[in-house]
Amino acid sequence: MPKLALKIVLALGFALSTLPAQASQAAVESSELTLTAQNFHIYTSGNLRFVLGVNSQSLIDEFLAEPTAVFRISLGQKITEGEKQVRAINSADEEFTVTDSIDLTIREVTRRSDGQFELIALSTDIPSGTRRIEFDGPGIYPIRVEVVINDVSRAVLLTFVNRFNPSREVRPMPINVVVALDSPITLQPDGSRLIDQPTRAKIEKLIKLLKLDAARITVQVSPELIDGLSRSTNPEDQSLLVQLVAALGSAPIVAGPYVQFDPSAASANKQTDQFNALIERGSIIWQQVLPNTKIISSLWFAQKPLDQSGLDLLAKIGVRSIVMLPTSSVALGEFDNAARPYRLESNNADISLHLVDKNYVDQLSTPTKNAFASATYLAAQILAQRSQIETEGGTPALRRVVLASRDGSVVNEDLIHETLLILNRVPQQVVLRTMANLPAPRLDAYKPTLPKVDSASFVDRATQIANLRKDVEKLRGTINPEATVWQDWDERLLVMSSDSMTDAQRENYISATRDQLRKIRQSVTLQDGTTFTLGSRESTLRLDLQNSSDFEMTVQVRVVSSKLRFENDTSTIQIPANSSNELVVDVVALSNGLFPVEVRIFSADGLSQLGRKIEVSARVNALAGLGQVVTGVGLLLLTTWWVAHIRRKYRKKISKNHPVLRSKP
Repeated sequence: MPKLALKIVLALGFALSTLPAQASQAAVESSELTLTAQNFHIYTSGNLRFVLGVNSQSLIDEFLAEPTAVFRISLGQKITEGEKQVRAINSADEEFTVTDSIDLTIREVTRRSDGQFELIALSTDIPSGTRRIEFDGPGIYPIRVEVVINDVSRAVLLTFVNRFNPSREVRPMPINVVVALDSPITLQPDGSRLIDQPTRAKIEKLIKLLKLDAARITVQVSPELIDGLSRSTNPEDQSLLVQLVAALGSAPIVAGPYVQFDPSAASANKQTDQFNALIERGSIIWQQVLPNTKIISSLWFAQKPLDQSGLDLLAKIGVRSIVMLPTSSVALGEFDNAARPYRLESNNADISLHLVDKNYVDQLSTPTKNAFASATYLAAQILAQRSQIETEGGTPALRRVVLASRDGSVVNEDLIHETLLILNRVPQQVVLRTMANLPAPRLDAYKPTLPKVDSASFVDRATQIANLRKDVEKLRGTINPEATVWQDWDERLLVMSSDSMTDAQRENYISATRDQLRKIRQSVTLQDGTTFTLGSRESTLRLDLQNSSDFEMTVQVRVVSSKLRFENDTSTIQIPANSSNELVVDVVALSNGLFPVEVRIFSADGLSQLGRKIEVSARVNALAGLGQVVTGVGLLLLTTWWVAHIRRKYRKKISKNHPVLRSKP
């Protein structure tokens, strides 16, 4: 049969079968074919090859029993309107127009040992009059594969192929895949670390992708999450950390703040110092985890809308390129067009701007059952986009496609890996790049005006954090500077500034920290009610101070009593962790008796009292020698009185018997 007549017959046959096939589309899809392999790039001298599985055994049995049953491979019209046309055909919003097709009987296909069917169809770019699929030159084409029994389509799948002429010299279009992995705050109010199960699942997906494609992925991971993994006591988290660090070995890593902190809001709220502290803390964490890896600090992944004040803040810390994730670029409005080159300016510095391409966000954010088929569809869209740029007179090499999911995380690692495999096979058309060394923006790139961001007020948040920081700083000279609690408090105060923390969560952190401070302030004690006996006028008080904290503390001790004079009523003493130390205080007794003594413990600078006052007693017997003197004087006086009394009595007796004084009878 002549080739033209064959096309007419096939077209008529397809037209007759269109209505019942479309009417039972759901039924056809319920027994769908599963595409597991194909040669996506078809050279001008190459052939089409498909490996597919039929999911219904009854359909397979019927197909094998019917002599007229065939696999029909149909070629659609070449894509001329870019990635939008690919999506329209894939979603059946645009009619699939057959330009050529070929039927393969069961004798012309290979039944593999795993039960799948392998189909091979010859191809050509010129009319040949033979059973070859005729392409209309290089480009992206839709392909439909059907199971046809008794001229009725019983199962169908749609895919795409890239007809490619390797002899044609073209400049490749750069393709970037970026991953930004954030998570809920791992630091808990009680100081422990908690990584939730959804975050672990995201980490596992990232590890799996990096093991295969680390050198082609640009990655940003929350430093606080890395810190949480390293400090977690859960063995599962420790294992994830080891795997993640190993997988990140060859991947370009983008720097970021320790926790989420919007630069535009930071600038509007005059929180640049806090912003810089978070950036520095993030760098320290990466240096600890990957000391030999260069962290890219000149690139910023924008999670939220960015305005000029935020841009100026980023420029001051050395950022020269910005990638806007989908939630950030939406603020650009009509200028949110990833295919267009942009540049920004801050203090006479040019900054390149790149947008994640919204065309592919939904696909990269949705789990898929068939990663290979989805990757074929994604690759077709990207190459169709490149072809449209070239057709419209643009230069694909000067454009850049940035791929990422909606929140930047890895949703389907198999889809990304398969897509990279497919695209890597046509380096003449596209080239896979990282964002490690982005070029300076072109001077002819469009310069949009960044709209002002309506930033939330940080006044309450900043006030709460500042007040808590003041209370912490009161212990600066008291607690050993080497104590790990200082690092814990610094991290806690940084974490509390996170944009992702709610007011209720922040209040929990503040309450827990104040409880900890209260416990520490009460950790240095002296047994209340203790009685000291002073045996001489000049003596000493020996105060046994106990420290129940886990770190050495330096405190100031003040003793006060109205009946005692202290040589030095204020003393400074160091007390080891979970131990005691004796403070010896010189004292002079002013009188005898049992007297109260107040002991107050202060911070090392003496400005803040730690805990409540402690009352002890001093029993003074210091003046016992003076009592003996008084007793002796009393005895002497008594003796003197008795002597005088006896002498007076004797004189009276003498006077009675004296002849001169005796009266006459």
